[in-house]
Amino acid sequence: MDPPIAQPYPNIDPHVFPVNISDAAGRTSGLYLHTSPELSMKKLLAAGSGNIFSLGKVFRDHEGSPLHNPEFTMLEWYRVGDPAEAVMKDVEDLLRDLARRTSGEEEIRRDNRRIPLPLRWERWELTDAFAELLESPIGDAEALRTGLLGKGIRAGPTEKWEDLFFRAILDVVEPALAGRGAVFLTGFPVELAGMARRRNGSGGIAERFEGYLSGIELVNGYEELTDPREQEERLVELTEAHAHRTGVRLPVDPDFLDALRSGLPPCSGAALGMDRLVMLLLGKETIADVTYR
Repeated sequence: MDPPIAQPYPNIDPHVFPVNISDAAGRTSGLYLHTSPELSMKKLLAAGSGNIFSLGKVFRDHEGSPLHNPEFTMLEWYRVGDPAEAVMKDVEDLLRDLARRTSGEEEIRRDNRRIPLPLRWERWELTDAFAELLESPIGDAEALRTGLLGKGIRAGPTEKWEDLFFRAILDVVEPALAGRGAVFLTGFPVELAGMARRRNGSGGIAERFEGYLSGIELVNGYEELTDPREQEERLVELTEAHAHRTGVRLPVDPDFLDALRSGLPPCSGAALGMDRLVMLLLGKETIADVTYR
């Protein structure tokens, strides 16, 4: 599918990208460049589209680093009736095939190392990663603060759990992944997986995963939350958090909520950054090496 890039309602995302667009009569509309085609795709899924994919441009404001760009290309797809494991397998199969077509080998090269692309990547539960690397439960702010300080990482007494969590991921977990090759981090806190289904028997954990190659995040996916009431509650929580953080209250898409009420089928989806993938396949160091400016 080819969803509209400029939308009247945004994904509730910290990097939402507002724009003003004027028509021929000079009337200006406040729109948002989408950070993902997710809302448009889920409307089609609820309408009975079946399996679906999109390949196109997305935008993230305030992004910029050797591995980030405000505009990039995303491959996003959904499998109806399948668990998260099915889209993880899609990732494994796709990368192995593309690597073989690119270099003749089922591997990538990064930092003068060969990173094999096995049939099945390692799965590493986030709760296990935090216990091993920080000796901390994933949801305990004080224990996490202590674990970070023990690593010599700044963790102020007033910093909230979410800030500490992201610092742990960036400064401890991702560096540890650099030596583990192809890995899926699995089982994210529900608070950080606003559109993912809660794991059965574990109310605080959602069926979300992130795929890494040599410590570089490449793909994010989850089993989709299909309960319209819970999804609306979570979106309201996200808008409140965004308003508290930025002073800007983002609107929730009523058509998306109507689509959920009509019945989003059980499904799983994933979003893969194509710029990073091309960078890794070609053995480049930054996405600037593979994008035209």
